[in-house]
Amino acid sequence: MSGIVWYRADLRVDDHEALAQARQAHSTVKAVFVQQPLNTRRFERGRAQMKFERETLQTLQEELGRLGIELTILTGDVSEQLGRFMKPGDVVYFHRMTGYYESIDERAVLAQFTAHIYETQTLYRREQIGSDKLAHVFSAFRKKVERSGHFEQPVAIEDPAAAITLPAYASGDAFPFEGGEMTGRAKLKAYLEGPIFTYKETRNGFGRDDSSKLSAWLANGSLSPRRVMAELQSVERRHGANESTYWLYFELLWRDFFHFTMRETGNRLFLAQGLREGSNVWPTDESIISMWIEGRTGQPFVDAFMHEFRETGWMSNRGRQITASYLIHELGQDWRVGASYFESQLIDYDVASNYGNWAYIAGVGNATRIPRFNPIFQQQMYDPTGAFTRRWTSP
Repeated sequence: MSGIVWYRADLRVDDHEALAQARQAHSTVKAVFVQQPLNTRRFERGRAQMKFERETLQTLQEELGRLGIELTILTGDVSEQLGRFMKPGDVVYFHRMTGYYESIDERAVLAQFTAHIYETQTLYRREQIGSDKLAHVFSAFRKKVERSGHFEQPVAIEDPAAAITLPAYASGDAFPFEGGEMTGRAKLKAYLEGPIFTYKETRNGFGRDDSSKLSAWLANGSLSPRRVMAELQSVERRHGANESTYWLYFELLWRDFFHFTMRETGNRLFLAQGLREGSNVWPTDESIISMWIEGRTGQPFVDAFMHEFRETGWMSNRGRQITASYLIHELGQDWRVGASYFESQLIDYDVASNYGNWAYIAGVGNATRIPRFNPIFQQQMYDPTGAFTRRWTSP
């Protein structure tokens, strides 16, 4: 009888309760990752996204190998693939994930196999926040969490021989991103050594350390939010806290907020009306959508972001707000098409954050007003010299 660790968006060995529990309960532990078939997507996956995933899985194979655990990568239906992979008496260990389709897979696995489920995808556990009803406005959620919530320390690897040796994180540009737990931990360490202390002032910029870029590793779980928070608190104890260190925690709260919202609203963030009552009809013009995707709108700031995105799989939060607003409010297109395109390209794709933010910009999510971003004004504010725009629009 073996313990089977079913990996999804938790591609790490550090702070991995399912892995820790499987190792404690079984002398033989195996790991499996089931990929989604590529033909199920509206848009083809971007090269940068697939590269980041390959690097992450390769690192995970190496780190699990140091623990004497083999990682098997399969493609297809989860229940079917696990059924073929497992032997009689095997027990599945896995983490709960956010997402409507992810929850369907979880229910199928729990019904078909002997399984244990754990929670490390969010900083807080839902039951720790209190109240039967989740506040659907972020400010109310934040106040509730800061008043009554608490989070646990990350679960460390207990075998000293398996401790992660962090690589040096090279200086230079923000690209290319390199997938994998070790690189994510190294990026976190490097960011907390200095750039974090000016994060609030620089977070709307487009350079390497203007923002943490940790979302790329958080999204596929090669970094856990509890690990990020533990390291942040350690830095605050040693060097003091300021508004910028709080702001990184603030962003982790936004991430939790979107995850809990999606978990409690089922598939509503995939629907045209989002979290609103009634129905919405959104137009879809493929020629306009292609123009937006290819950076041919004629709006230089928007086009610059879209060129950057196609090449790198990354876009700053400010850029995402500007380009989403432009597609929805200026070009008049269905917000879900934009969300689907981002899903296929982002190296930091996170189902709750992506669809939650797109619904927010469309005015059908967690918003008390409809946000609208004027790209001309935004360029004057955040790219006054035009350096960023020229970089990504020049031949």
